[in-house]
Amino acid sequence: MLTFAFATLLTLAPQQEAPVATPSCATTVYEDGTVRGTGACVLEYQGMRFESDWIIYERSTGDVSAGDHVHFTRGAENIDGSHLEMNANTKAGTIWDATGKVDPGFHLKAKVALRFEDETWEFHNTIITACESAQPCWTIALGRAWFRPGEWVKGKSSMFRFHDLPVFWLPYVVAPSETKDRATGFLIPSISKSSSKGRGFREEFFYAINNSADLSFTGEYFSLRGPTGEIGFRAKPTSTGWVSVNSFFARDRLKQGGHSLRILAFSNFGPYTRAVVDLETESSETFRQVWGEGFAAIATPINKSVGFLTTNKPNSSFNVLYSRSEFLHTAPSTALRKFPSFEVSLPSREFSLLFPAYFRFEGSISGISRRDAVIATPAFGGRFDLHPSVQMPILRLNAFELSQEVGARETEYSYSLRPDVQQNALNRFTMDYSARFSGPEFEKSYGKWRHSIQPTAEYRYVTGAERFREAIIVDDVDLVANTSELEYGVTSRIIGSREFLSWRLAQVAYFNPSFGGAIRSGQRNVFNPLLSLTGFSFSDGPRHYSPIVSTLNLAPTASNGLEVQLDYDTQLHKLRSAAITTVVRKGMWGSSVLYAFTGTSALQTSSNQVHGALTYGTGVNHGFTFSTNVSYDVQQRLFQGATTSVGYNAECSGLSLIYSQVNLGVRQDHKWQFALSLKNIGAFGNIKRPDRVF
Repeated sequence: MLTFAFATLLTLAPQQEAPVATPSCATTVYEDGTVRGTGACVLEYQGMRFESDWIIYERSTGDVSAGDHVHFTRGAENIDGSHLEMNANTKAGTIWDATGKVDPGFHLKAKVALRFEDETWEFHNTIITACESAQPCWTIALGRAWFRPGEWVKGKSSMFRFHDLPVFWLPYVVAPSETKDRATGFLIPSISKSSSKGRGFREEFFYAINNSADLSFTGEYFSLRGPTGEIGFRAKPTSTGWVSVNSFFARDRLKQGGHSLRILAFSNFGPYTRAVVDLETESSETFRQVWGEGFAAIATPINKSVGFLTTNKPNSSFNVLYSRSEFLHTAPSTALRKFPSFEVSLPSREFSLLFPAYFRFEGSISGISRRDAVIATPAFGGRFDLHPSVQMPILRLNAFELSQEVGARETEYSYSLRPDVQQNALNRFTMDYSARFSGPEFEKSYGKWRHSIQPTAEYRYVTGAERFREAIIVDDVDLVANTSELEYGVTSRIIGSREFLSWRLAQVAYFNPSFGGAIRSGQRNVFNPLLSLTGFSFSDGPRHYSPIVSTLNLAPTASNGLEVQLDYDTQLHKLRSAAITTVVRKGMWGSSVLYAFTGTSALQTSSNQVHGALTYGTGVNHGFTFSTNVSYDVQQRLFQGATTSVGYNAECSGLSLIYSQVNLGVRQDHKWQFALSLKNIGAFGNIKRPDRVF
């Protein structure tokens, strides 16, 4: 009852009148409540602000008229004009000869600007641009345009002009606002020209599923090859997660078509756990070479896929792994797979303060398989591997340091490669021992500079891996072979405020030249004892010594450096291989050169490769940008690939031109690419991503 009485009193109470708005200038109030103001008037009402030479405000209806020089403001809306008619209550009206700026950073001029109650604007006979200067380098003229703050700008019958020259006409355009950076619709089409594919026409449809996911459907037709299609899916389901799926296919009338699939996903789960999926597959090496993007993809016909869930804590590491490598250059292709694989690793930890020894452990349970022209193992062959070891520092002095490590490794395979034991398990129990000695270090100071020379020696011994050739080789666990070897070397350093120069000479002496029968004469041998010193393959038979490896690093500044590696084979008495890498940068200029050489041997013919790059600018800086990447085969006197890019970035636009040439296998192609980028609009052209030589 009290509630009802209180409500009744509220209905009988006098209603509070809405605030009365009055222009802040010289005003005249008429009998009907109309107010006329003159002389630099300002009227503010419900978040709107009207500024003009004169204002007429009808309080009874809320109609506002303003003239001569009008400035209307509401939130991010900021429009000037010659005359204004608007209702202050509905906030709908018209501005003539409108100029202003609307999201996402567009400057506009319109003969008529209409504002509706839903806050949408409609512009007639409009010119928009994102340029700030009085003489914009590009404009878009539209018969009609619509703008909704926070969502989009749309237009019909648009003519794009570049420096007042008409370039192209579009019947309909859409640009998202700053608060909504993606919108469903067709992207700007593009054309291309390729010597091997002919003329191409490309169109893409973009579908914004929601704020964190989208789809794209792309079709491209080449006059010499036929149609291609691409479907892309992208999503960001969490703040630390990302998913990308891309499928591409080509129906090639020259019978070099196929399909490819790439999946990339990752996410963090707490401070220690991370999941990653990176899968790629292609139907053939020919398809990869013909339709691959970039020099590296064309020259390296290897599909690598990996997926893992890892938990890395300070005292332990646990991984669940899937990995697959497919080598497409053989027919049929060679495929190595490891799945499922459960791996555990414990880093070095001290037994006790009284006993200076450290324990570490690595172990895994994996399903492995291998398929090629000769081998076809079961799909899920089992492998069980345990590798505990103990590290013991023996001597730690200022001049000398001596430490050793001893370990045992148990590796069991459910299948081996020998046909007569195909259904029997293969078990390998190996023992490994290593001892490392370094010192003494000889030093001499030269003012701000210091020169030091330090010798090192490391002995490594592995036994128990006699059946190396029976193991299914999938990763480095399977590459363990018997060895008894001594690596010795000397390192010279020149140090100032930082290490200016280092030069190391090293060689390995093998006391078991057959490595327990693992070595094979006349063929390429790859296993752990031969991989510890140099990345170049050098063993085509029993070895007593590795090449002498000379590694020189020169770093005069943090951004300039030179690295030279030379491998001299004392068994063949000749230079076996060499690699020279330089990086130089000064101001906006940058350059890099890689030279790789391998000499003639029973493993391969000689090879001379040069890869170089020269750049100016960063690609996104204002003004001129330039980059060129070249791959040259000195042995065959052949340019394998070259990509040159020239661009110019102005205040509100950018123009890029790319010329690329590829001469690898079945891919002999040269093409021109271009892109015209417009601020807040997008890019017109056929440059999808930068092509690189390496």
